This record gives sequence, structure tokens and C-alpha cells, in this order.
Amino acid sequence: MPVHLAQMNALEHEELMTYEALKSEDFVVTKLEIPFTRLLTDQTLEQEIKVLKRPGGMFGLSQDEAVLGHLLVVSLPLYRMVK
Repeated sequence: MPVHLAQMNALEHEELMTYEALKSEDFVVTKLEIPFTRLLTDQTLEQEIKVLKRPGGMFGLSQDEAVLGHLLVVSLPLYRMVK
């Protein structure tokens, strides 16, 4: 058996905390109710940040009050989604 498969099989007994986290799927986010479309939390965050970006990128936050306000409004929901 390849080493990585043996290590994954041993997780339940050797790394119970890691095993429980993988089993509970704490590292993925469901954005749609379509099977097999879950995303890793960092991918989800990247997608949400893309929504915030303007054509030239996410710049001038301190210079544009509307953009800064938008970022502040979505920061807490993003945090909760990734948490």
C-alpha cells in the first residue's frame, strides 16, 4: 500500500483531531445545493474578493468611501463563511 494511503488510514487512531475535522468537512463551503460542488474555504474567499474588485483591481480603499464601506459590510459575512 502506498505510504500516503497508509497514513490516511491511520489518521483515525493516530491523529484523531485531524480525522474528525476531515470527517466533519469543516474545510469546505457549500455555495449551491448541487452535489459535489463544495469549495475549499480559500477558494470561496477568493471568489468573494473577486466580486469586490473593480476592473483595475482592489485599490484606493482609503480614497473611496463607497468601496471602503462595501468592504466593511461584506467582511463579517466573509469571515463567518470561512470560519
